[in-house]
Amino acid sequence: MSIDLKTRVAVSSEVMLQELGGESVLLDLKSESYFGLDAVGTRIWQLFEQDGNLEVVHAALLDEYDVDAARLEHDLKALVQRLVDAGLVNIETPGADEA
Repeated sequence: MSIDLKTRVAVSSEVMLQELGGESVLLDLKSESYFGLDAVGTRIWQLFEQDGNLEVVHAALLDEYDVDAARLEHDLKALVQRLVDAGLVNIETPGADEA
């Protein structure tokens, strides 16, 4: 499964979030496993909830943080892959249902 900035991320309905001092703990109700996010990861999660379009998330983070665009794209895609692997988000790739 390929993740790029055209990908849309949907937060799983089976996940609960608890913020603690700018950081967060995610609980997957299905597997009863926990996943921790630092302050930047928490901000990314909030942006996923607002608009799952990775282009929109990437642009918002570029505005908010002093970071190289290519580095941000790499790190964002890596986080999305980890969240997918943990079952915390689902992804949609444009054109996937057009065949």
